[in-house]
Amino acid sequence: MYYPGCSVKDYAKSYEDSAIAVLKLFDVELVELDRWNCCGVVYEYSADAVMQHVAPLRDLIRAQEFMSKIGDNRLVTLCSMCYSTLKKVNEIVTSDSEKLNNLSEYMDDEPRYNCGVDVKHVLEIILDDSIMGLKRIKEAVKRDLSNLRIASFYSCSLLRPKGIGIDDPEDPHIMLDLISSLGAKPIKFPYEKRCCGSYNVVYDRSIVERTVMEIVKAAGRWGADMIITVCPLCHYNLNIVRNKFNIPTIYFTELMAYAMGLDETLSKETLSIFKSKIGGG
Repeated sequence: MYYPGCSVKDYAKSYEDSAIAVLKLFDVELVELDRWNCCGVVYEYSADAVMQHVAPLRDLIRAQEFMSKIGDNRLVTLCSMCYSTLKKVNEIVTSDSEKLNNLSEYMDDEPRYNCGVDVKHVLEIILDDSIMGLKRIKEAVKRDLSNLRIASFYSCSLLRPKGIGIDDPEDPHIMLDLISSLGAKPIKFPYEKRCCGSYNVVYDRSIVERTVMEIVKAAGRWGADMIITVCPLCHYNLNIVRNKFNIPTIYFTELMAYAMGLDETLSKETLSIFKSKIGGG
């Protein structure tokens, strides 16, 4: 099952297109939910935050209804913020029956959630050896990316909080492993897990500009040609200063698609980025 979230249907459409194409290459189909709504974007940590859990719980109910149609309880999302919100609320209502009862009574026109959905980030699917895995990814590579140096930017919500994040929040490695499997050179730099400034860009762009300038400048100092990320908001913010440093940020699935020769799923802009960095061969 596939929960797209709002951003991949708008300014992050290239993320969705490249992810779907890469997964299809490995016979994995994402089946979009019949109905879904915004997840609420950010998980609310206040102890009495019940209302903020309505939106993500409604999406989990939609997934519950959809499970019988495809015979799989995994709900996959691309956006790291959507992943974190859905995963955390799923954990809360599964472990806290009182909160689930309160939400169920409030949402009395909805079926009760039975806590059977398994929320996954697409990276977990990609790195799962029983589905794809690094070995099969390496075998699917068609282009030589050995001269391309790539830094990973994980985003806060992919790694935190511990137990919800999908890698070590202090020393992540999954994207470095993925870059290596694609034949490129992974660049590990100190700001790879720093916040990009998030939604500060909405009301004070200068805050984000200063933040991402430090991040992108550091990636350049460590020798990166480009940055890959999993988060649409990080992608947007990091590219604010792209022209100043000539270090573009792309989605990790776009890198995979290019390495595997799936050019038809990539935008002209993304293809031009690769051409400028490695000649586009």
